[in-house]
Amino acid sequence: MIPFLENTQIGVKVCGLRQEEHVDIAVGAGADAIGFMFVEDSPRFIERHEAEQLLLQLPEEVLAVAVLRDHTNLQDFSDWKGWLQLCGNEDESIVSSAPRPVIKAFKWSESEVLRWDACTNVEALLVDGSDGGLGKSFDVSMLAKMIPTLNKPVIIAGGLEPNSVAKVIADAHPAAVDVSSGIESIKGIKDPQKMCDFIHAAKFLGR
Repeated sequence: MIPFLENTQIGVKVCGLRQEEHVDIAVGAGADAIGFMFVEDSPRFIERHEAEQLLLQLPEEVLAVAVLRDHTNLQDFSDWKGWLQLCGNEDESIVSSAPRPVIKAFKWSESEVLRWDACTNVEALLVDGSDGGLGKSFDVSMLAKMIPTLNKPVIIAGGLEPNSVAKVIADAHPAAVDVSSGIESIKGIKDPQKMCDFIHAAKFLGR
């Protein structure tokens, strides 16, 4: 387990960063994890060597997350200094044999929550309103009832924005929240003010 999933205060993962300035702002505002998007068809895609440069800016307590979807060979990331977020159709054998700890991301369904809660090498469940990156929210009421019964911490994603994240946290009490499109000025481009507002709302208004 890592600190941002153990603390009583909500954890915040900011995903899809590609610029030095935005990494510095996110860390300074209190982000606990930064996601780097290695899915090539995403508007937030970043090359591995560019991400490695940005990793140099991260303090030890901020987790670097490599976001992958059906990556051909996960051993490519055996030397990654952080965790992997797998958001494709990876099965249990692939996830269990991944070379780094895994956040398994998937579209909300009760059966998928139970499926991945039972999988080895999964450190956290990222429950989204879509298959990822579409900014689609979902009703968290059923998930909220499940969270106290699960073995793994839950990260909620999908359609979260500065003005909505506090309510989702208050309703569901997840270990963390994840944001990407909800803090962008245009698709793929982060808005520094929205990023700071989101982290503040999650940390100080949600609980």
